[in-house]
Amino acid sequence: MLGSIMLEDQDMSSETAPANRQRPKRNKTELACETCRRRKSRCDGRHPSCSHCENMGLACVYRSPVAFLEGNSSVLTRLSNIEARLQSIDQSIPVAPPAERGAREGSSDNAWPKMPDFHHASAHKLFHCWPKLRISLANLDIEPVTFFKNVDDADTFNFENNFDTTDLGGIHVSEATSSISALFENVSQLPFILRHLLTTGGLTREVCLGLFNRYSDFSTGYDVRLQFETQSAEELLVQTVAFKHLSSTSMNVSLSRQADLCFKFALGRMWMIQSRQNPQILPFKFLFVICLLYVYGRPFHALGLLQSLEPQIHNASPMMRGDLATRAQYEAWLHLYFLLESDILTEVDGVPGKLSRNSDIRLREDALIGTPSDFSVDSMTFCGDDNSTQELQAHLRLRGYLNTILDSLYPLERAYCRPYDVAVLLTDVARRLDLWYWTLPINMRFPRHPSALLLTKEPMNLTMDELRFRYHAALFLINRPVLYYVLHERLEHAATASELETSKNDPWVYESCYDCLQNAIMIVLLHTQRPRMSITDGFQNWCNLQHLIAAHATLVQVQSNPDMSILLRNGVDINTLLDEAEAVLEQGMNRPANIKETLHILRNIRQNLQRNDQRTP
Repeated sequence: MLGSIMLEDQDMSSETAPANRQRPKRNKTELACETCRRRKSRCDGRHPSCSHCENMGLACVYRSPVAFLEGNSSVLTRLSNIEARLQSIDQSIPVAPPAERGAREGSSDNAWPKMPDFHHASAHKLFHCWPKLRISLANLDIEPVTFFKNVDDADTFNFENNFDTTDLGGIHVSEATSSISALFENVSQLPFILRHLLTTGGLTREVCLGLFNRYSDFSTGYDVRLQFETQSAEELLVQTVAFKHLSSTSMNVSLSRQADLCFKFALGRMWMIQSRQNPQILPFKFLFVICLLYVYGRPFHALGLLQSLEPQIHNASPMMRGDLATRAQYEAWLHLYFLLESDILTEVDGVPGKLSRNSDIRLREDALIGTPSDFSVDSMTFCGDDNSTQELQAHLRLRGYLNTILDSLYPLERAYCRPYDVAVLLTDVARRLDLWYWTLPINMRFPRHPSALLLTKEPMNLTMDELRFRYHAALFLINRPVLYYVLHERLEHAATASELETSKNDPWVYESCYDCLQNAIMIVLLHTQRPRMSITDGFQNWCNLQHLIAAHATLVQVQSNPDMSILLRNGVDINTLLDEAEAVLEQGMNRPANIKETLHILRNIRQNLQRNDQRTP
């Protein structure tokens, strides 16, 4: 009995299953009738009457879709907002066709001039690439390629866990705020990178002084004494820069030690700053990078910290219709990143970040300051009238030239090239640099030759220092491959007996050698002519000191060459100039271990070359 019932159920289910599968699905209703809308019930959308209205004998009325949307103002408002949002996103992230995108990335007018992944233009690589310099290091047991990084890694100044603070008393809030005020009163005398951060990059006087407002709540008529152990990293970083500035102007060694102590405590709170990703913390992170590079000469740490900011800078990009101040601050961050990374990678090995390499991540077409292009003559003219805009454009332009020189003349495949391999590019860059100089405003032009600089009676304009360094560094680097070839021509041709005779180089080759040496002398003079204990002594650009090292090494080798030393007879005593260059490297404030070790190498090379010259009949 039970078995038969189960069989009957199975037969019934088998019969009803096809019927269920064949039943048509109810169509999805796009618009319900008015009756079903009021009842909040499902409407099958049949026309002219839905099933419910037909069964109930009710009038079935449908709304017109157009009238419905037009009558609902809230929906229209929301759609308008969504369309505006999509339009702003499309404008901030442009998507171009492949052909157009390829042409845009190939255009030198719109893309950032890129740094090469590897080059051999660094100052410390001269000790490896130039044979006479490398031979002179034999008695020091130094590996020229790796010593620089090894010395920097072994330098524990400011990075040791335990440091003595017993001889340093605390400071009062009034001392900190007064030193910050003095910093901003002399902001025009600070290096451009720091000045740009303090004026445009978001670290204004109000922001810096506002960090200490919380101490006024606890003061009851007396000056609060600050404890470095309890201060925030932002306060300690601002105090570091302010105390270093004040110590260089007042020659107060105690203030310099206070600044070092502030920076040590700030390093201990580095994780607090790195964990914060809001745009308001970016100026303090840039200040951290500037302290590492300009105050303490730690390029590898500065580069690592700088490139870690890349995602945060990219995410902080404002909308196209954002307010002018926000856009100007964001552009200042892009400029700071471009200049700092390019300066560091000129002297240390590293790979440029995506922010500099990706041409899609650059300033907009309606940016306040245009992007630096390689050789665009039209963009050399200044579009702004104020000095700060002109100075910024000049820095971007010269840094763009330097990047192009490194990418074109100093990659691995260009090593030990001949003069004719670089003749076209050298001529083009030299012509455009000369054009750049003559398009400068009258008040920004500077003496370009040693004799003109020595005849100048007026003191040097400190605000133009870094521009002049970039200009002379570009000419020094563009002519240095030609000088190397002429100095080592006999050595390069030693394997071929027929070429041992003196080769006949074109006159422009020796003119290029002369230009290289003149710009090397200018780099040394720009350091030695600066007044002692000036404001900039506390913030000397470590990268400029590397150019000084390269100029020193080049002049020493030319001086020891009897055939080429005639190019140095221009009224400047080279021995005195080299002595002054060594004094700058030795006596300046905050000299890191890598500078001290390099100075030891330079003196050893100079001594060995002079000893060999005395033995030569």
